Amino acid sequence: MITRTANGHGTRARGEATGRAALVALIGAVAALGGGCSNPPTQSSDAANDGSNDVTADAPAAADASEGGSGEDSATDAGPSMTNINVAPGANPRTIEEGVVREVVRVAVPAPAANMAPGRAATPTPADLNFVQVLQYRSAGTAPGTARAVIVAVPGFLGGAGSFDGLARALVKRAAREGQRVEVWAIDRRSNLLEDLRGMDAADAMNDPELARAYYVSRSISVNGQRFGGYLAPNAESIAYMSEWGLPTLVNDIRVVIERASMGRARVVLAGHSLGASIAEAYAAWRFNDDVRGFDTIAGLAIIDGVAGGASLTEQQYYMGGTPAPGGLGVSQGVTALRAGGPYYFALPLLGVQAVVIAEIVARRVLVAPDAVVSDVRRDELFRTLLNVDRLPPMSNAAAFGFAFDGDSCALSFAAMNVGTPIGPTRRAMSLLGPMITVPSDPMMTYRWTDAPMSSPAEVTPLRSAALGWAATPSNFAEWYFPARLPLDVSALGEMRIAEGSFAFREGIRATLGGQVDVPVLAIGSGLVTSRARFDAMVSRLSPTVGDGRPNAGATRMDERGFRVLMLPTQTHIDPIMAPESTMPGNPVPQALFEFARDNTAPRI
Repeated sequence: MITRTANGHGTRARGEATGRAALVALIGAVAALGGGCSNPPTQSSDAANDGSNDVTADAPAAADASEGGSGEDSATDAGPSMTNINVAPGANPRTIEEGVVREVVRVAVPAPAANMAPGRAATPTPADLNFVQVLQYRSAGTAPGTARAVIVAVPGFLGGAGSFDGLARALVKRAAREGQRVEVWAIDRRSNLLEDLRGMDAADAMNDPELARAYYVSRSISVNGQRFGGYLAPNAESIAYMSEWGLPTLVNDIRVVIERASMGRARVVLAGHSLGASIAEAYAAWRFNDDVRGFDTIAGLAIIDGVAGGASLTEQQYYMGGTPAPGGLGVSQGVTALRAGGPYYFALPLLGVQAVVIAEIVARRVLVAPDAVVSDVRRDELFRTLLNVDRLPPMSNAAAFGFAFDGDSCALSFAAMNVGTPIGPTRRAMSLLGPMITVPSDPMMTYRWTDAPMSSPAEVTPLRSAALGWAATPSNFAEWYFPARLPLDVSALGEMRIAEGSFAFREGIRATLGGQVDVPVLAIGSGLVTSRARFDAMVSRLSPTVGDGRPNAGATRMDERGFRVLMLPTQTHIDPIMAPESTMPGNPVPQALFEFARDNTAPRI
């Protein structure tokens, strides 16, 4: 049985001040790592029910049911009096907008090592979790695998495959306008398979976001006979196998996905955003157990607002922790303690996993009824914490989503986007997390929202584009259970010159090829990587020129054909992968990435 916790909406185990400090430290850790803001696999509707799910409702849901949580610690069958929603799997693949098809594919991947911590039974990964889910985007009317280029995309800290939804749509359409075919394969880490998305499936199928609230928050409905039993407990022994879901596990999973694309050296561009950029670079520098070099399996490397490098953890720090956390707030945990008892995944202090679920519900409200004003006690509790206000005014669904994620009002820099401006009086205030943010100043006024394209000056990410990424079921924008092991392993990479026999190598971290990686590179900086110098430091981890047999063989790293940098100082951390290309002022990332893929892959014969 998988142990789960109750909602915990009123519980702050170590106190609000401690949680606030921990969250500030976590944000600092994301910046240090180059990180940012990842049940049944069924398809969702983007806004209204498009017929992709067949649904029957045994009784109408109580959308205004009590906001209390039941506190169960495991998934359970529905009781005899509970409202049940039956949801059938939808069409897969399906057209998600004119000219763009999205297909959900589950890829079998190797089993990682079991958690072998002393004093406990070995805990292997369950067989049904030895898969990764991939969202594959391609032009409508085309067969999979016929594209000139496949861009395999790795999400960042707390990121799911849905975080690439805006970029993927834009890339497919940009390529089609140029008479080319490009596919985007966005990867969900295997931890995404731990999420119970039944409530989101029901909400999408019935075009009613309040069904998700009824499933996760009031727990007044069941879906397909199952009711929500709570969120996974971070220290639960039943998920101790997550201690081994680190960088070696993920890199091997990525390799399997790349191999499915076939002719990787000629076709596949590996892209990573935020922490995913560091992971993508590590993949390129990886020497696998069968002596295959990572860079020999790809045509190019695109890193988006993230970069590896810097000092590596020592062996003592890696295993025992104890190093100061960013800002000097507490100390870090080492691998030994992680294996012995967790916590096995990251949960945002003060906010918890439920914050991600509420954001997904609010996103669906934006897609269905952006101007509606919904009373939601749990959302308001969360927003009072995020905005650090005592009284939260009424606001439309668009305003709620905007205040949560716009760069002016979002204190979580790794989740911020430029999505428009509020309609109503505001003031600048200190957030609980430290930075100054824009908050509503009139608790009696109903706030609404001016969308990004209509703002003055115009901003780059429309609310709808952002909401579609947050609602990309059966994936999602944010990962509920981000493995705690992964950033520890990334912190051991250093300059990608891991020595054989070192502690990192013994743990399977095989990024040994720093200085030899011969692929062309596209580096894009925005809200996190704000200085070109951070990208220039990457050159020492590459070969002096693009390798033989590649379209731009011999190009030096001083030549844009070998190393191109695109800096976007007005964009936030998330804008490059979320904003469409066509909305003014326009997002240059889809064109830049298309041109990079076109120029570094072989034409189809």
